[in-house]
Amino acid sequence: MNRNKEPVELKEGAWFIADVHYSRFKTDFYRFLLDAQKGDLPPQIFLMGDIFDLLFGNAPNSIEPNRKMVDLLLRISRRTEMIYLEGNHDFGLKRIFGSRMQVVPRFAQPLFATFGGKRIALHHGDILQGIGYEFYTALIRNPLVDRVLNRVDTWKEGAIIAWLERYNAKKRPCYRIEDFETKMRERMETLRKRYRFDLWIDGHYHQDVRFRFDGVDYINLPAYACDRRYTILEKGPDGPVFRKAKDGNGIEE
Repeated sequence: MNRNKEPVELKEGAWFIADVHYSRFKTDFYRFLLDAQKGDLPPQIFLMGDIFDLLFGNAPNSIEPNRKMVDLLLRISRRTEMIYLEGNHDFGLKRIFGSRMQVVPRFAQPLFATFGGKRIALHHGDILQGIGYEFYTALIRNPLVDRVLNRVDTWKEGAIIAWLERYNAKKRPCYRIEDFETKMRERMETLRKRYRFDLWIDGHYHQDVRFRFDGVDYINLPAYACDRRYTILEKGPDGPVFRKAKDGNGIEE
């Protein structure tokens, strides 16, 4: 998609929010946005994937438990530009949000953007994961598979979606990946052979770190699910500056 178009122009003050893993069991993000939309919103909001813990556009039974968050995002999209990069927990979203915000499926990522003379690649983060993951992620995104899941769930009176929700709710979102810097250095070397960029930004890994590798910068965004942090874009003397913020407390660093 984006590879054949002009890069998106980032706007100062844009928010980048990743890995919220919202569900009816975890509603901090809903309350944050409910308060935020009462005041001045940023000029852009980038939802960097896994905003929902379980949301499949081709499985309506997964939409209903998330209805109030879906409706809130749609209301906010009337007032500010929103770009939603699908993750591995939320996909097929064009059916839900496509007429109101730009939805970027996995196959169209990275989404390229520019700011302060820098070319920036945006991705949920689940790239270069191996053949097994590619097969799995293609399978779960298959509309037919999702429709079958939805029919079985309806036949089971919601038991399948409810089980998946409970299973996800037990997961611990905050963890450290051993040798993450080394792994990301190798990953950036491969990605630089495929794409041209000065800065790569993703989520998915929940590590909240920043590295510089041989002239390119890498940012793994904070996972909102861990400590309710997100990132704000500012203009620095040498280009873009990404400041971490905690909901309700303003810019932290």
